[in-house]
Amino acid sequence: MKQLNTLIQINEIKYITNSLLHEANGYLEIKYFGNEINNKNEIILKATVTKGIEAFEVNLEIKFTYTNECSRCLTKNNKKDHAEFNKSFSLASNNDYDINFDKDSIDLLPIVSEIIISKMEFDDKCKKDCKGLCYICGKDQNEHKCTHKEKNLKESPFSSLSELDL
Repeated sequence: MKQLNTLIQINEIKYITNSLLHEANGYLEIKYFGNEINNKNEIILKATVTKGIEAFEVNLEIKFTYTNECSRCLTKNNKKDHAEFNKSFSLASNNDYDINFDKDSIDLLPIVSEIIISKMEFDDKCKKDCKGLCYICGKDQNEHKCTHKEKNLKESPFSSLSELDL
């Protein structure tokens, strides 16, 4: 799979009121808080850029898959999601994405990556009753049950703090 093409040639519609359709599929390298998109996860991008009198209207439809890590047991699961983005960019002022409409092409990468990151889940569990990792040995408690002896709180140098009445 090839990298997602987010570069759109707008020179065809730059001086006339018209629309341009751009469709692409591929991948992006994104890693964010246990979530990941790499060359095994496909992104489908459908972009429409419309030239108005004083602005460009950008409409995006994005379908994507990503690998999500359970926040308790760290197992990885694949998730599918989609997002839409509609925004009018004025030609008279700068925009948050540093997209320059004076050039012959625009790169939608900042918008696409922001949309994908905003749709990712960060505190996700693989299942409702996920038991997580053992705090002593680090093994997945969903797959096997540990039989460690519980630590005696009196052995800890901080055990006297447990007697405080806060």
